[in-house]
Amino acid sequence: MKQDYNINKKHFSRNKDEYNDGIDSLSRYRNKIRQLLDVLKLKESEETYKKVMEDLQIKFTVNNYIPWTTIIKIVADSCVVNKQIFSQSELCDFLTIATKGIEQKEEKLAVTRMETDVTFNIYKDIMENYQNFQNSLKVDYPRIIVDVLSILERGTDTKGKKVGLYGAERYYQIRKSEAMAKVLLQIPSTLSYPNEDFDEEKDGLIESLNQITSRNKRELVESVANLPNSDTKKLSDLCLNHSKLQKYCELIRNEEEFRCEVQKELGREITDNQLQHAIISIRKIKTYIESVLDGKFIPHDTHGINHVRHNLEYGYKLMGLIESKRRRQQ
Repeated sequence: MKQDYNINKKHFSRNKDEYNDGIDSLSRYRNKIRQLLDVLKLKESEETYKKVMEDLQIKFTVNNYIPWTTIIKIVADSCVVNKQIFSQSELCDFLTIATKGIEQKEEKLAVTRMETDVTFNIYKDIMENYQNFQNSLKVDYPRIIVDVLSILERGTDTKGKKVGLYGAERYYQIRKSEAMAKVLLQIPSTLSYPNEDFDEEKDGLIESLNQITSRNKRELVESVANLPNSDTKKLSDLCLNHSKLQKYCELIRNEEEFRCEVQKELGREITDNQLQHAIISIRKIKTYIESVLDGKFIPHDTHGINHVRHNLEYGYKLMGLIESKRRRQQ
């Protein structure tokens, strides 16, 4: 069951006066870092605390100006090295403080809203799912957060990998998946689910995905666990219509028979253009599902959609195989 939470996107608004994008004096640097470490409940006697202070001291001897993303990266790296696992509330506090400190830009409202949405969705994910994550993912989480914030601020993660703003959330999901994949090497041969609440409905989803893709069920469990809810819903809709998909795959060999069957199901006629969209979508069903599972549908930086995905989903919505967003909102 998902945990109740009360959050507001204003929670992540930035205050340039309070949190500059860098620290230009040793005293100010110490105060801010200690504030962050206090929130994380790290004590001066702990190894993580000592590691943070030592690394920052080294940085400060080289440069009198330390960008905020560098500071929080040092904190995150020290936590990972010492296998520090934070509680749900501590990690949320880390995300909040780290977000408020990243550089404030005079950008278009749409860009600022996208940045807020990404951090808001990470916060939501922590509140809803963190308790069920494997320890390997919990250890990596601060570093994942810092890399996403670096993308939002600079367009690259802390290692210099370029990621567009619209790809930030997908990057976040991929990083989570990579951290969870480390656990697979230690999982026994018997299939086990990462989430104890993995219910019968999701079990049925995995079974259907296994039949369609022929992928290992354990791999499918991990892939589905890291999908956004919207993608999981689309795959669930398709799998619930598995028998209809099988029938359509046979019927598309004869376009007129296929048209008659789709029109019968819909109770209305479809145009020739719609027919071709539907046929292509049926032929590409396995490719579509695997691309969703693997995160291959990367949105275009300029408009935030992937045209191949958009066209395939149009075909599935046309046939009533997945529910349109407009219909869900009604």
